[in-house]
Amino acid sequence: MSGVKKRVSKIGIPSASSRRRTSSKFAIPNFVSIANRYKDAVVNIEVVKRDRRAGSSRRRDLEEDSRKVANIGTGFFFDPRGYILTNQHVIHEAEEVYVRFFDQDEDVRAEVVGASYELDLAVLKVKPPKNARTLPLGASKNIQVGEWVVAIGCPLGLDHSVTVGIISAKERPITIGDRHYTQLIQTDAAINRGNSGGPLINMRGEVIGMNTAVSASSQGIGFAISIDVIKNAIDDLMDGVPKRKAKRKKS
Repeated sequence: MSGVKKRVSKIGIPSASSRRRTSSKFAIPNFVSIANRYKDAVVNIEVVKRDRRAGSSRRRDLEEDSRKVANIGTGFFFDPRGYILTNQHVIHEAEEVYVRFFDQDEDVRAEVVGASYELDLAVLKVKPPKNARTLPLGASKNIQVGEWVVAIGCPLGLDHSVTVGIISAKERPITIGDRHYTQLIQTDAAINRGNSGGPLINMRGEVIGMNTAVSASSQGIGFAISIDVIKNAIDDLMDGVPKRKAKRKKS
């Protein structure tokens, strides 16, 4: 019997402990924990234009002007004071901007704090819901092609949809219309209309990009603005907003 064991070992059949280590190494990550942890940090965005009634000046008529949704998108809290990051093209030429929090039916009016057409970035401000969660900003310089990512957003206005994929490439220079994007992250996580402005999250629960564009002529090719580009622009986008006071640690 001992001779049989030796021959089997020489053939190269892995031991049970080796199989467990290999299985653990290539196991699919637990996306459920990330989705549950940060779903309430992501908001649905609606851009509104009003259809005005010509020739009417009565207050009642003005109040009954129809509210027309001109664009939809996604945003996420990055500051507990109620500041939200999104794409500039989501709120471009908006008359009014509304956000809807996770598991809420009513929209909340948002203020546009700052925007950059060139970088396609914008910051909104709302009164945050109680115990609002914020998403931590990571560092896209540390990302690797092939690592898992999660996209949370509101495609086609469907609240808080979660898709997963991998990083397909990084530092892609892409021109869309008259905007030239640099350092875009390419991913095969599904991104559709309404996902723009939502977070691309790594397995540590950090935002590494902002979902921004998808190839209309193919599948599985989406693009996100690098979080390093976003972090470098935040101070300018929030020009005039008081800095957050650092919390003092108890001695």
